[in-house]
Amino acid sequence: MKIAGVKDFTFEELSHCTNDFDDSTLIGQGGYGKVYRDLLADGTVVAIKRAQQGSLQGSKEFFTEIELLSRLHHRNLFSLLGYCDEEDEQMLVYEYMPNGNLRDHLSARAKVPLDFPMRLRIALGSSRGILYLHTEANPPIYHSDIKASNILLDSRFVAKVADFGLSRLAPLPETEGSAPVHVSTVVKGTPGYLDPEYFLTHKLTDKSDVYSLGVVFLELVTGIQPISHGRNIVREVLASNQSGMIFSVVDNTLLENGP
Repeated sequence: MKIAGVKDFTFEELSHCTNDFDDSTLIGQGGYGKVYRDLLADGTVVAIKRAQQGSLQGSKEFFTEIELLSRLHHRNLFSLLGYCDEEDEQMLVYEYMPNGNLRDHLSARAKVPLDFPMRLRIALGSSRGILYLHTEANPPIYHSDIKASNILLDSRFVAKVADFGLSRLAPLPETEGSAPVHVSTVVKGTPGYLDPEYFLTHKLTDKSDVYSLGVVFLELVTGIQPISHGRNIVREVLASNQSGMIFSVVDNTLLENGP
């Protein structure tokens, strides 16, 4: 596979720059495999996502992400620099995001607490990235796995939407102004962020992404994970609002420092 603007790295190149994938360069890991930080030969700092055998991210998701990211260019979308697909290895090479993902900054272990203006900028940046996918990409794209851990933050805490492995191309409406179109598909995504209507009907639309982004906004305000200890963030916020106790779920960091 050859795609313009995306470099096809050899396994040897990536192995060399990570010192044979030494743990000293490891910056993260998950069900898909491990992520390494290192320098390319030209001095570019990158993040290398290396899939492990039997990972949750299959070949279809791997090539979907390469195909989509190679033609998406927006300030609030994560940039793919290259990939490696040889010697039974599947690796993606991205721009390095020094401030990690949003979820880490909302946890109790966060090194840099996010004040209200920072959270607002992250919300706006994420929204612009998703709006670009829905209205300016041609054809439009449904992300289908929007969550706090898929919103990455650069050195200035600019939000960039990442991980397009589950994304789908949206069918174009036959006539302008017609009803929103959908993709019929097996439900995929992350519990706590899934649009209930999509879950019940298996019809993925732009509204499905908007629902998931709304859950991220609730995280920004409350700091609560979508599902934690049997608690669901949407139900928690609704119940608090209905009882007139909405401030009981607002993140203490925001209450202490104010907007």
